[in-house]
Amino acid sequence: MKRRVLGLLAAAFSTVLIATTPASAHSTNDWVKTTQGAPAGWAHRTAKSYVGGVQQETDIYWQDNGEVWVQSRVWDRSTDGYCAAVQIRYEISESPGKWAGHWHYRPVGGALDCAFAESIPQYSANWMARYPTRKVAARACHANSKGQIVECEGTWH
Repeated sequence: MKRRVLGLLAAAFSTVLIATTPASAHSTNDWVKTTQGAPAGWAHRTAKSYVGGVQQETDIYWQDNGEVWVQSRVWDRSTDGYCAAVQIRYEISESPGKWAGHWHYRPVGGALDCAFAESIPQYSANWMARYPTRKVAARACHANSKGQIVECEGTWH
């Protein structure tokens, strides 16, 4: 009886963990590369941070209907053996009026700087959200030379 109860509790706990784990944007294909520049007339802000030898600036443009455009710049300012990268966090709606209820995360493709002490940043591609998107934030990260994120600052900007 005791084993059965413990087994049921373990199964329930595993289900809760799986259900609350944030979805990865890598598997959901939330963004498309575009040649379009920053959209004129859209609301916008620039998320900036400098931490752990990584400086990042991410331009975020949006409209009330959920259209979002993003571009990042990143500089490697340290000889720590890591590359500099940018990660974004956001929420999507796959059906009208229904938000996912969890965060999606992804590195901003193209924003990877592995050359310490260059004065010019590495720019990402320009990205448009495939789905209505909201609450986009960015943060500075360390990555390996393949662009895989190793660690990020704790604060979102």
